[in-house]
Amino acid sequence: MPSKRRKVEEPITAHPGAKEPFPSALLAALYSLALDTQNGKDAANEPSQKRRRVERVEQPDSIPVLREQFTISRPIGSSSPIPGQITCNDAGRYFTFRLHKQGLILRAKVNAPCGAFDCHISFNESFSNTALAALAVLDLSREDYTQEGALTVLTTISLNEDDSMYHMHFTLTVNFNSATYTLRNTRQRGISQRILDVLRIPGSGQSVSDQGIAISPRSFYKAAFMPTRDDFNDLEAVSIPDLETELYPFQRRAVQWLLMREGIKYDGTDSDGVLQLTEYPRPHKSALPFSFHSFNDVNGQQYYVSDLYHLVTRDITPFQDAENNLRGGILAEEMGLGKTVEIISLILAHEREPHTPAQIDSQSDIVLHPTGATLIVTPDTLQNQWISEFNKHAPNLFVMKYPGIKVWAKDKSINMEQQGESLLTRCISKLVNCDVVITTYSVLQAELHFAVAPPARSMRYEKRHERHTSPLVQIDWWRICLDEAQQIDTGVSSAAKVACLLPRVNAWAVTGTPVKDDPNDLWGLLLFLRYEPFASYQVVWKALLHTHKTLFDPLFNRIAIRHSKSAVRDELRLPSQKRHIVTMPFTAIEEHHYRSQFRALVAKAGLSEQGTPLDTDWDADDPFVVEFMKKALACLRQTILHPELGSGAAAKVSVYKTLAEHLETMIEHSEASMKSHQRSYLIAKLSKGQLLENTPRVTEALKIWDEVREEVEPIVHEAREELQRALEAARQEQSKGPVDQTGDSPDEEVPETAKVGDSRRKLRLFLDLQHRVTFFIASAYFQIKSDESLTQPGSDEFKRLEQRETEGYELARKIRREILQEPLAKVSKLLEKLRERANTQSFIEIPEIITSDLHGLQSARIAEDLQNLGASLNEQADVIDNWREIIIQLLLKPLVDAEDETEITGEEYEDSTKVQDHLMVYTLGLGAIIGDRQEALSGLINERIRYETATAEGMAKDGEGHAPEKLLELLQIRQDTKPIPARQSLRGVIAALRELSTTLRHDASIGNTRARVELEIVTRHLRTTQDILAKQNKVAVNLEKDLEFFTSAMNARVDYYRQLQSVSDNVAPLAPELSSNQLRSWNNYVAQEAEQRKKANHWLSNRRHLIYMRDDSASFNEPCAICRMDDFTVGAITTCGHKFCKECIVQWLRSKYKCPLCKEYQNPSMLSEFTKTKANAKVHLTNSTNPNLRGEYQRGSGLYSNISDDQRRAIQSVKLHGPSYSSKVDTLIKHLIWLREEDPGAKSIIFTQFRSFLAILGQALEGHRMGFATFSHGGNKALEIQRFKDDPSIECLLMDAKAHSSGLNLVNANHVFLCEPLLNTALEFQAIARVDRIGQEHETTVWLYLMEGTVEENIHILSERRRVAHIGEEGAKGKSKETEATSALEATESHLSRLMSKDDDGEVIDKGDLWSCLFGSAAQA
Repeated sequence: MPSKRRKVEEPITAHPGAKEPFPSALLAALYSLALDTQNGKDAANEPSQKRRRVERVEQPDSIPVLREQFTISRPIGSSSPIPGQITCNDAGRYFTFRLHKQGLILRAKVNAPCGAFDCHISFNESFSNTALAALAVLDLSREDYTQEGALTVLTTISLNEDDSMYHMHFTLTVNFNSATYTLRNTRQRGISQRILDVLRIPGSGQSVSDQGIAISPRSFYKAAFMPTRDDFNDLEAVSIPDLETELYPFQRRAVQWLLMREGIKYDGTDSDGVLQLTEYPRPHKSALPFSFHSFNDVNGQQYYVSDLYHLVTRDITPFQDAENNLRGGILAEEMGLGKTVEIISLILAHEREPHTPAQIDSQSDIVLHPTGATLIVTPDTLQNQWISEFNKHAPNLFVMKYPGIKVWAKDKSINMEQQGESLLTRCISKLVNCDVVITTYSVLQAELHFAVAPPARSMRYEKRHERHTSPLVQIDWWRICLDEAQQIDTGVSSAAKVACLLPRVNAWAVTGTPVKDDPNDLWGLLLFLRYEPFASYQVVWKALLHTHKTLFDPLFNRIAIRHSKSAVRDELRLPSQKRHIVTMPFTAIEEHHYRSQFRALVAKAGLSEQGTPLDTDWDADDPFVVEFMKKALACLRQTILHPELGSGAAAKVSVYKTLAEHLETMIEHSEASMKSHQRSYLIAKLSKGQLLENTPRVTEALKIWDEVREEVEPIVHEAREELQRALEAARQEQSKGPVDQTGDSPDEEVPETAKVGDSRRKLRLFLDLQHRVTFFIASAYFQIKSDESLTQPGSDEFKRLEQRETEGYELARKIRREILQEPLAKVSKLLEKLRERANTQSFIEIPEIITSDLHGLQSARIAEDLQNLGASLNEQADVIDNWREIIIQLLLKPLVDAEDETEITGEEYEDSTKVQDHLMVYTLGLGAIIGDRQEALSGLINERIRYETATAEGMAKDGEGHAPEKLLELLQIRQDTKPIPARQSLRGVIAALRELSTTLRHDASIGNTRARVELEIVTRHLRTTQDILAKQNKVAVNLEKDLEFFTSAMNARVDYYRQLQSVSDNVAPLAPELSSNQLRSWNNYVAQEAEQRKKANHWLSNRRHLIYMRDDSASFNEPCAICRMDDFTVGAITTCGHKFCKECIVQWLRSKYKCPLCKEYQNPSMLSEFTKTKANAKVHLTNSTNPNLRGEYQRGSGLYSNISDDQRRAIQSVKLHGPSYSSKVDTLIKHLIWLREEDPGAKSIIFTQFRSFLAILGQALEGHRMGFATFSHGGNKALEIQRFKDDPSIECLLMDAKAHSSGLNLVNANHVFLCEPLLNTALEFQAIARVDRIGQEHETTVWLYLMEGTVEENIHILSERRRVAHIGEEGAKGKSKETEATSALEATESHLSRLMSKDDDGEVIDKGDLWSCLFGSAAQA
């Protein structure tokens, strides 16, 4: 049965004026409420018959923070008066109060004992701020007064009568419940903010001018604490036990601060050298926690309020304890100032005291195993770097890698059960006994599923496999350090979640760039540090950034430390750094390509070369135009690096040929097609005749072959004439160069141009046909002569046929020699040159390696390795000389031809085959042993030679390949003479000497006499070893040239024999399967001949038509055959040789697919476009926008100085052996080779913003046998970094701007090559900071490469102008230091990935910089 709906009464509405009496309904309601309140109290005092038992909940302390009273008076009306004074306590339970204009609206709630009521009381006077705030809270708040942090208002209304007036008194008491663990949400904070505004908390407000200013990344770096030299000097003269390095003064101050954040301080050193540490004194109890202020409530009692937390309390002890118990913070030293060493020092200085055994965590119910170990979480690329730093600075610490529970679960050594222990127990046991455990963020990410318990759910079957649990979350770590902690900025990634879950006592976020995008990145660090309430209430963090900015600095000054290089430069002992700009010009071809690209791109953007719009309605703000200009700039910058780069959509430039140029190309194509089809149908005809030979129809075969001969001879004649024309043209072209003083060059010395080679190939193909048909005709004469049914022996006809036979074979022999003339001349020329070199002993001589016996104590091992290596290389040199001599003798063996006039024994062919086989294996062995020698010199392994040798050896063991037994013998000799010690190289010796000299130099500088003497010995060894390496490298290059020459001569012999065999095979009888089915073969040849003849005739006709068009100059001006217009600029010519305007023919072929004139099949893709005028392709290098760039870059305000003329000449004088890549790449290779002698053993970083350029650099380095490591192609970055650090054969590391190299320490390198200038100097600083940091022992040099007269010049000038603008005119005087500080600040403020485009377009360029980058000074005008 449905319940009865409650009857809703119409509210009584009253709107008395300012001087009118109170409505009687209001008075009655107050009276009724007062009586109800009184009755309620009396009823409350009477005991209840039966009361339900309720758990008593302790209510929070309610603090009356504000109280306000006001009175409204009105005359007494005609209604019956209220007897005496009435008081209504807690009226807010029954009425709602709302301000409206100059009045107060009272409305009865549903639970009011009076009926529905709505009254608007006018009020002439304005309310106070307190009253307004209290009434607003009363109106908006719906909070439960029993909850922590609740904000309520107690409203008391009393009414009394005086002199015919009613006086209604309102008392508003604002009660704020104390809170400790519960904070207000965003809506509640909006309400309580009204009360906090009335309280006027000191420093809580901000000026109107500051409200719109957001906190920038720079704010953190200003806020971070920097210890003063006077206050933080406890460790000034203290040595940290087991630390194998000396700390800088600022690092000692940092370690003291780190100890302070872990709650202890230094208190002396005992007799054993152990630091005595005591608890750091806690702040006095009177010290207020962060953001708290002291107030008195309305009753005069003290309480505390935090306007940031929106919280009040009478007991601040929990907040003081939370702050004092927060162990750790943010170590944000600038890149290169030794954050790693500071953490290692902290680990050594502050060990955990003896701890209790495993115990259950009260919050998670997980058994925790306390340990004194420090867990370090690092990016994958830096894990090995951390381990090497521990080995270097604290070798006594027990350091272990943790690869993850999944990896350990598969490790048999760990997974073996011992006495019933589980895998988890064994893992925990291994980890807790370490001093340091190092893992990576990727391991943490994979560990998430093993760190969190699976959700409880019912399962039909029992689990088959045990779910692994991460040991990381079951160990109570003494200390956790997150290296490059900016990676957990959001706090929501899997790695961040696990990092926050890990139990710990001390927590450190280690990062040089804690802010990437904006200050919100810092919240993830606070979440990891468990800094409450920021970690649990993000609303508090947002308030700090937006409404309480003044508290930002105190917060991070308390928990973060940072030194900058500029601030501690006087304390650092870093070697000096030089920065040079290396300018270079384009080659003529590169200049033409770049200028063509530039003109086409800016024209496509609607601009002239000076940057002026080509159309009046051109819009510079058009997003498509802006985006295209960005793409165009990126394409031009890539084109400067290498012509193959910058070939994206924006760089596609259409360069049309003229009609005459197209006609020449089409004539050549038609002629080639015609010759190809001619040869095909003639071969088919020859084969027809072969079907009839050795049969009674041999006379028919002779007739067919005569017809072929008659067709072939004029073609051969024409081919000879074409070759002569090509040779004459080549001679004329050659005569334009340096004049040959010896007279005219013979034909064989004419350069083999493409045209000459093509003509030779055509002649050779048809000479082969002529040889075959001549031989077949002679053979037919023999067959006819020998058949008595056709010719009577001894008759005149017999003699005539015999004479014709002899003449035919002789002619065939002459043609055959002409065919073989070219390969024979080639091999003869090479062998003659080889014979001449052998007679004059002009082959490279391998100098003996002589080493000194002088050495010191520390250099003894290196000297011994050098002696052993030198002796092995000398022994190897004897083998190389012997094998070279054998190869020369084999190559000079005479060539064999079956038709030579010299008498042969029949064993020559077998001998020549053996010669070729031995040549093959000796050249293979020589290549392998030269590869071994290069490996011994540089440490680089030639993978190609290794693969070829291993493959040949495998075949030889199976009895296959060339001379297998001899090959195995040579490879054994090669193995016996491999240089020792194994895996050692001359470059490795130089690296070891360089490292030792660095150590000795440091010891000698502090007065160590032995170190000074040994330093002289090592320096002498280093110089002589570098000389040996330079000479041996040159020898190795020449040995490779000799091997290439031997290989060329061998290949020429092989090519000669191959062509000799080909000529013989072409006159062999047809295959038996063709002869056996004569009829079908005949029909096939007939069909093939007809088809190929038809195609040949077509191309012959096409060629004649094209030649006519070329020779008839009037045809160039003929109108389009479709539209009959002759004023078109861009036309198109079909493959059939008809020309039209491009627009007409394209439109026609979209629907017809046939030529309008000859109806031959065509489609738009078959067209060739042309212009009627020839474009000017000449661009002179003198058009460069700045002629002073060439070696004298005149920019005095820049950070980079010019490279000296001597250095420039020395670099340019380096000779490269191999193909040219581009001006920049070639100069870079020369530069690296020059550094080998200028700075022996030095390593370099090559930095570019374009990842695609790294592939070209890698190819060039490989071609010049220079070892390198690279981050590109998705390789293992950690492995590549380790190779660069440990392998002396790796000379350089290729890095791009997206390599995410934060935290990477590459102090083993001291040269940085910037392949192009960068506008965002933060990217540049990231690369330089890898080498210019603590631990660098050598002078560092930065080489900036810049191409003259290009957009690179504009970008560099703009970048330098920006640097100067950052530091101002005064800073320009001390530009090195100040500009470095500016770059560091930019790097820390910039999220580097945000500075790079998503694709390979390089750095992001702002719209406002595009014109300056593209057009330079023209843009300013």
